Amino acid sequence: MLNFEQEQKVLEIGSVRIGGQPGENPVVMIATVFYTNHAALLDEKKGEIDRDLVEQELNEYSEIIEETGMQGIVDIVGGYPEALLKECEFVADVIEYPFLVDGLNDSSRIPAMEGLKEVGLLDRAILNSIDESTTEESLIKLKEIGVKSTVLLTFGNKYIFPQQKIDFLKNVLIPKAQKANIENIIVDTAVLDLPSIGINAETARRVKAELGIPVGFAPANAIYGWNFVKKYGDKARCGGIASLMAYCVNAGSDFVLFGPIKFSKCVIPAISLISGINSYYRRRILRKPISDRTPLKQIF
Repeated sequence: MLNFEQEQKVLEIGSVRIGGQPGENPVVMIATVFYTNHAALLDEKKGEIDRDLVEQELNEYSEIIEETGMQGIVDIVGGYPEALLKECEFVADVIEYPFLVDGLNDSSRIPAMEGLKEVGLLDRAILNSIDESTTEESLIKLKEIGVKSTVLLTFGNKYIFPQQKIDFLKNVLIPKAQKANIENIIVDTAVLDLPSIGINAETARRVKAELGIPVGFAPANAIYGWNFVKKYGDKARCGGIASLMAYCVNAGSDFVLFGPIKFSKCVIPAISLISGINSYYRRRILRKPISDRTPLKQIF
């Protein structure tokens, strides 16, 4: 099992403790709402949603998180600032977890973050993301707003292989976050396609080993678009999804963006097993402390 010599940062964002050594804290399971074709999204421009449906999905997700002893963050997708703000406010009212403000670009993300400050939700809001295209003007605005938490996305045509991504983090993305005076940074190693996810796993290990920063990635789009497995039916597809998420966690990832919230039952219990096993190893074999909240105390 992985155990890093580099001191590992643990961030407290709302009710979530993210980071640390493998097994120290439960893995954070990030579910996405208001994605393309989400049945609860009625009008993406106006932010009109099926409140009953999404509340049901959020409550079910929350119940699974609590029952397994895992941790949760909700990824809120939106292309229009007023709609994104409205959606964030609704989700924040239903559940207590932090949430990713996942606009398509800064023109939607930054106004939404500004609105969240005005309604007192900035402590739970995580900007998704600072990346190669984030401008100096945007960084100044983020600093003015007082954004506290962000994802650093290691995506770019020049940043394909693990060392390139590490250099990009050190030389570009982390300095950008520092210019914006952001306290909490987590790293998304940016999945390109299904076969290349091994690159993400190695990048995640290096981020932990060299920088000690909370890290993870989002295999969701790649695995849900995997047509080959569909011919074997939904059970085989669910098995493929869960296996890939487990691979993500075994790379040392602190969080997994597992995709549409409707897959919570498929993914979260499976990953709670891995998280609980890691906690057991850390406590029993390594004789190291673990969080008071852990699947080890919930599922076994």
